[in-house]
Amino acid sequence: MNIRKQFTHFACLSLTTLLLLTACGAEPETIEENQEPQAKRIEIFTVGQNSTTLSFTKNGQLQSGSTSFVIPQTSGTVTDIKVEVGDKVSENQTLITLGKSLSTDSAALNYKSALEGLEKLEDTRFKTDYAAQKSIDQALIGYYTALEGVQNAITSKEHAEDIADEQTDLLEDAIDDLEDTLDDLNDDNPSYIEVETALEQAESQLEQLEIGHEAQMDQMIYGISMAKAQLEASINSVETVQTQYSLQFIQIDSTILQAETGADLARLQQQARNVKAPISGTVTNIQTEVGSFASPGQILLTIENIQELKVTTYLAPEETAMVNEGSLVSITTSTSSTTGLINYISPTLSQNGKAEVEISLSDKKNLYSGEIVEITFTPNLQNLATLIPLNSIIIEDEQYFINTVSSDKTIERIEVQIGQIIGQYVEILEGVNFGTKVALSTVFLREGDAVIYKVKRSAKSPRS
Repeated sequence: MNIRKQFTHFACLSLTTLLLLTACGAEPETIEENQEPQAKRIEIFTVGQNSTTLSFTKNGQLQSGSTSFVIPQTSGTVTDIKVEVGDKVSENQTLITLGKSLSTDSAALNYKSALEGLEKLEDTRFKTDYAAQKSIDQALIGYYTALEGVQNAITSKEHAEDIADEQTDLLEDAIDDLEDTLDDLNDDNPSYIEVETALEQAESQLEQLEIGHEAQMDQMIYGISMAKAQLEASINSVETVQTQYSLQFIQIDSTILQAETGADLARLQQQARNVKAPISGTVTNIQTEVGSFASPGQILLTIENIQELKVTTYLAPEETAMVNEGSLVSITTSTSSTTGLINYISPTLSQNGKAEVEISLSDKKNLYSGEIVEITFTPNLQNLATLIPLNSIIIEDEQYFINTVSSDKTIERIEVQIGQIIGQYVEILEGVNFGTKVALSTVFLREGDAVIYKVKRSAKSPRS
């Protein structure tokens, strides 16, 4: 792992401090032969006991889940802008008004003419409907009159048949009685001729009744047929009126439909002067001003749905190993700060060798798509080995060492294997154990130097 550049600053600082210390005083202090060297005062970092606050930062960009450009459908001069950058708008809300152009003036005139024409057609249809209803009512009166005539003719025929049947029954009974009486009398009986004469009269009456009834039935049947013919004519009259006005209504309704289509088109042209929001969201950019001329296809405003706003950044493989989906991060912009959650880490690397990371925001106020933000990640310590301060590392012959403090408070230099560098800390893969005291000093330390230090009482780190 190449981390030399990250150690350069700390190495230069230690060397400068050493030169300053050795330059102080014209002559070195004389130490008597039997005098023991004075212990050097240092600070220590106890592995696993001192707290370590780890973080690393990356730049990211705010992105909106949906962005829409507001474009006019007609030409005109911008007469009013009803919103400002940062305003929240609803779908179909009027944002800009256009006017003072041939397109807008023509649209207004066409819409007015279309409404007037439509109103006249509606009036014509109303009058035609009234006339049709009157004609149909008259035809129906003729129909019901004819229907009543047919019913009356049938009823009269049935009544005449009933009367004829009763009369025929009476005469037939009388004839039967007279025939029986005549059979009981002798030819020489004085009543015989009288009964015989009565029988002849009854038979004659029956014959006349039958002839008269037959003639009456012929007349009544003819009357019924005439009544039915009149009823059929009245039905035809009703159907003719209905057909006649149905055709008129079809023509009128077709004309009205065309007029309504024209009115709708004119209305849309008229409404096009009111430029509306295609989506609900926040106005993030206004690209026109009052008095400017606008034409179809020209972008006037930009609206973004900040409810779907997210942050996108890219992490190296070793960095993605230190965070998880669901991890909390800090987001900072030039004007505000908030927090977010990692909701996606791409399982594949992009062409730059890094993985895309998406972060959802807890607060989207005053944030806009395209803005560059600073993201502070807090690594998951469970995925890391032991951590010590970065400035405790010593590089010699491409090997890494640290100064540790032994139990007799002397310096013991040991070799270590390092892993990832996280902020001001470095990961130690091999070489130290829990409780190892790492020397932190601005003075030069050698193997075996005696040291003194003050033990700090601090909370244990999350990795204990």
